[in-house]
Amino acid sequence: MENKVYSAQAPSELRTWSKDLGDIQVILQLNKKEMTSSASKWTSRHLVAYRLLTRPQAPFLPILEVIHQKQCPICSQEPSPQVLDHTSLAVIIGETPPNLCKKTEGELMRLPGGFFWAALARATRPELVDQARTHPQRERRQVQREGYINSGNAIPGSSSPIQRSSSEFEADMDLDEDVHEERRTKPEEVTVHLVTSFLQYALSLCLLQQTSGKTEVRPRIERKKTTAYISNNIPVTAEDDGGICLMRQTGLGWKVNHPYLALLEAKRAFKYIHVEERTGSYIPSVSNEHLAQYLGEAVITWKGNQEYLGKDVFLIAATNVFVRIIHFEFGHGYMEYLDALDEKTQINIANDDENDAFVYMHSTRWLNLQTQDERRIALCHILALLRWHDAEGIRDDTEDSELGDNSDYGDSMDIKE
Repeated sequence: MENKVYSAQAPSELRTWSKDLGDIQVILQLNKKEMTSSASKWTSRHLVAYRLLTRPQAPFLPILEVIHQKQCPICSQEPSPQVLDHTSLAVIIGETPPNLCKKTEGELMRLPGGFFWAALARATRPELVDQARTHPQRERRQVQREGYINSGNAIPGSSSPIQRSSSEFEADMDLDEDVHEERRTKPEEVTVHLVTSFLQYALSLCLLQQTSGKTEVRPRIERKKTTAYISNNIPVTAEDDGGICLMRQTGLGWKVNHPYLALLEAKRAFKYIHVEERTGSYIPSVSNEHLAQYLGEAVITWKGNQEYLGKDVFLIAATNVFVRIIHFEFGHGYMEYLDALDEKTQINIANDDENDAFVYMHSTRWLNLQTQDERRIALCHILALLRWHDAEGIRDDTEDSELGDNSDYGDSMDIKE
C-alpha cells in the first residue's frame, strides 16, 4: 500500500486497508511512538486507526450547498442576510492584474486590493536568490515523475493525470518542473500569508458585517496548539496555522470568543502535481501523510475543544496558491471510541455498526487563487460558512459566554461611534 492513495469510503474498504497495513484496526494497536506522535507526523496507519471515511469531491461543499444556492449574495437572486461592498467584491473576483510577478511590491500595494495581490505575487514568482543558477534549455513537460501518486484516487470524483491540452490557462500560467521546484522552496509561511490576506480581504472589505460593532469575524493569525487525551491518558498534540475566529468587544478592546470557525493548515507546494482532465490545469497531488495531518488537526482540535465544537470541524487546506475547503463530520459514537480505556473496548465499539464511530471527510476540489473564477468559489464558501455558523447560533451561544481566550487580541482598540 506504500504508493496507494487512501480512499476508504465504506467500512468494508476500511477493513481492507486495515489488513494491508498490518491488520491495524484501532488506536490502541498503534505502537507507542505512533500513539503519542503529534498530528504533523501522522501516517496512513493513523487514517485507519482513527477510522476515516472519505466522500467524493464536490463542486461545492455539501453541508454548505443549500445555504449557498438560496442565500449567496454573489450568485443568488434571493435576498441574503449578508451585505457586500460591491466595489471591493469586483476587485477580488475580477481579472488578475497583468504582469503580476513582474511588478514591484510598491506597484502592487498601490492597486485596489494591493495587499492580496502582493501576497499572491510572492507565492507565485520564482525566487532568484542564486544568480549563478541557470536552467538548461529543454523541452517543457508535465510535472509527473517516477513514483507519482494520483490524487484522484484519494478523494473519488477528481480526475486522473493526462497529457496536458492547450488552453487559456496554459498560456497565462504555464508551469514546468523548474518553476514547480522553485515554488517548492518557498516556506509554508508564504502560503499562510497568502490565505490570511485572502481571508482578510473577504471578511474586512467584501463583507459588511452587521453586528453593531460588538462582534466581528476575522482571520485568526495566531497559531493554536491543542493537546487532547486519547483513552484518558495518551497525550496527542496538534497545532494549526491560524484560521477564522469570532471576536467580541470588551471594555479593554477585543477578545477571541470562538477561535475555531475554521482551521487553517498550510503546506509548501506539494512534491507532485497532476493535470485536471476537464480543464487541463495543474492541481496538487495529496499524499497519505498530508491527508493524515489534516485528519489529526481536526480530530485533536475537536477532542480538546468540545466547548466550541459540535460534530463538525471545517479546515482550509492550503498549498502554495491552492486552497481546498474540508468538512470533517464526527459520528455519534466517535467520542466514546476515543475515550475507550482498552483495546478490547475500542474493537467492540468499532465493530458495532450502530455506534457510528467514524470520521467522515467531505471536500471541495483544489481552488487556484490565481484565477478569478476560483477566487469567487473560495469566497462563496467563506460567506456560506459564516451563514452556516450563524444558523447554528454561534453568535447567540457566545453572546453572554465566558468562553474564549481571556487575553485581548493585541493592543486595546478604541471603537469609534
